[in-house]
Amino acid sequence: MQEQNNADLPRPRYYPEANQDLQEEQELPPLVRQTDAEELPPLVRRTDWEQEIPPLVRQPEVEETPPPIRRTDVSKPPVRKHVSTDMEDTVSFEPPKAPEVHVVRRQPEEDGGYGAYEKYDQPERRKTNHSEKTGSASQKSQKQKQPRKKKKKHFHVPGGFILKRIIRSLLTTAFIIFAIYSAIAFFMIHKLEKIPDGRRTVLTGNLDESYVRNVLLIGTDSRDLTTERGRSDTVMLLSLNSKTKKIYLSSFMRDAYVEIPGYGMNKLNAAYSLGGAELLMDTLEQNFQVSIDDYLSVSFLGFAGIIDSFGGVKIDLSDAEADALNIILQSEVNGLAGDDPLSDLLEKGGTYLLNGKQALSYARIRYVGNADFERTSRQREVMTKLLENAKSKAMTAIPELISSAMPHLATNMTDLELYFLSLRVPFITGYQIEQIQIPQDGTYTPADIDGQSVLQIDSAANTQLLKETVYSALAEQ
Repeated sequence: MQEQNNADLPRPRYYPEANQDLQEEQELPPLVRQTDAEELPPLVRRTDWEQEIPPLVRQPEVEETPPPIRRTDVSKPPVRKHVSTDMEDTVSFEPPKAPEVHVVRRQPEEDGGYGAYEKYDQPERRKTNHSEKTGSASQKSQKQKQPRKKKKKHFHVPGGFILKRIIRSLLTTAFIIFAIYSAIAFFMIHKLEKIPDGRRTVLTGNLDESYVRNVLLIGTDSRDLTTERGRSDTVMLLSLNSKTKKIYLSSFMRDAYVEIPGYGMNKLNAAYSLGGAELLMDTLEQNFQVSIDDYLSVSFLGFAGIIDSFGGVKIDLSDAEADALNIILQSEVNGLAGDDPLSDLLEKGGTYLLNGKQALSYARIRYVGNADFERTSRQREVMTKLLENAKSKAMTAIPELISSAMPHLATNMTDLELYFLSLRVPFITGYQIEQIQIPQDGTYTPADIDGQSVLQIDSAANTQLLKETVYSALAEQ
């Protein structure tokens, strides 16, 4: 019956075109066939593709976090035993255990996420015996015998940080001022004319103290101190006494009849003409027993420039002094300065603020009053007023001193000696100024020797005067 039914089914028709297509499909080249996986290009293979990826493209490996260290060596608490009074039996018991505490930590997985939770048992705390906690009696006694270390007390000063800042600022300011002062001092010292030391006569037994510094001031009428010696118009010893806190201005009269080493007896001002500043210092040392190693010579123009630098000096003049000042201005000083002979004249006596030329003319007045005695007194007066002005106007006078006065000054001191001497200037501003005349009254006799008017002096008496004043070690109370 089944076979009959199958026979009744329609038979499939034959299509030659389909057989031809199937035959063409079987004749395709080998590379197109899907079954030849082994002949695919090497880059398509998965294993080779993973090896050729650069290291930077790969995903970073996640380091595994090590599990926490478990404490397994914790000893169990000691077992306490209870002994009965009858000593019949011994009952052992253990204290109740503390409840277990579990620490839960989440472990990271390889893919960077977090996996399952894991439990770790917390170790039991170690219980100490009573003997361990209290210790033996011997140990207690040893601990009590050990001296305790004293703790250092730190005292806190209120405002200490601010105080340090103030001190640091003051030190910095002082250093800057000192540097500026030193620079100006060296610049001014460089402007001075330096004259090397000449031949000196070595004398012994002179007055010499470490607290006294002597500098001989020489005023000359020369125009050029390096080439022309000129005549000494002023001989004054400037002495700084650090014990009495005084500045001494000692004027030596140029008509004093003294012994000049190598030339015999003559007037004091002849020593400078014969042998310069070195012979003049030797003459003063030999006749008055003072020690002089340094000098500062100034010309007329240099003296006038110093006066102008400090703003002039205030002087009281009589009518006779005003007339004599005008004569010297017209005949000498104005011509030396290259000015009109009639410039800067005074009408009459009175109180004037004299400029450099007028002060120079006033210091050279000789024939008014007691001749050379009043002349040296005027010189000391001008120098005293000049030093007083220098105390308050030192900084403002520096520019004009450098330009107009310093080129007309000469000295035998080195730059380093002058610098150390300049460092004393701020400390001597409070010194008192005292004037001395040599020879002093009552220690000389006027005389006429070889047609010259001279002063015969008592050298020993004047030496004693210098010893009691210039070289005094006792300050007046």
